[in-house]
Amino acid sequence: MDAASAGVVVSLSLTLWGLVRVWTHDPPRWIDRLSLAFWGTGSVVAAERWAPGPLAAVAWVVAGFCVLGAVVAVVIQSVVPAVPVVDGRNLRRQLLLACGPDGPETTTVGVSSTGFIAVRMTGRRSRVLAARLDHGCPFCFVEEIVTDVGQDAERAVERYRGERARGVNAMAVLTRTATDLGRRADIRPMTGNRRPFPAACPVHALS
Repeated sequence: MDAASAGVVVSLSLTLWGLVRVWTHDPPRWIDRLSLAFWGTGSVVAAERWAPGPLAAVAWVVAGFCVLGAVVAVVIQSVVPAVPVVDGRNLRRQLLLACGPDGPETTTVGVSSTGFIAVRMTGRRSRVLAARLDHGCPFCFVEEIVTDVGQDAERAVERYRGERARGVNAMAVLTRTATDLGRRADIRPMTGNRRPFPAACPVHALS
């Protein structure tokens, strides 16, 4: 492969990577969209000028696919409500209240693959919410909730960290028991958010 063809292939790879970033960042970033447009345009121009005919066709197809994918992502992101940024202390108070003796039967707390706190409460007052912390590690936040209300919290936190270390995005299911001495804490894999969020935290950094 000559230098021109290699450059086109690298540009197409960066275009695809830009599309991945457009889809995975929440909220979306303009720099990712501009990067996709830059590398997509550059790969097509380079392929048309210096690369063989088949590679030019591939460049047009890949660039077109990425542009279409970015447009779809923008449409979806504009229709779906953005995850609100909240004060972690206020959210913690809400969850501790929900885990009280009069709260829902179960309260499930986890971290999505894009880093926001996902909560599901089931029982008489079922509720689902999503919130992004204004600061701090979301995994530390989940552990704090488990420590505050979970029975045998130390073992539950240890298992939670172990699941993350294995690359499993886990959640804490806090279930009301017959006594008021905390809640049973079960650690289970999250459904639909299997890829762990790469938190910038020394305790929960992915190796």
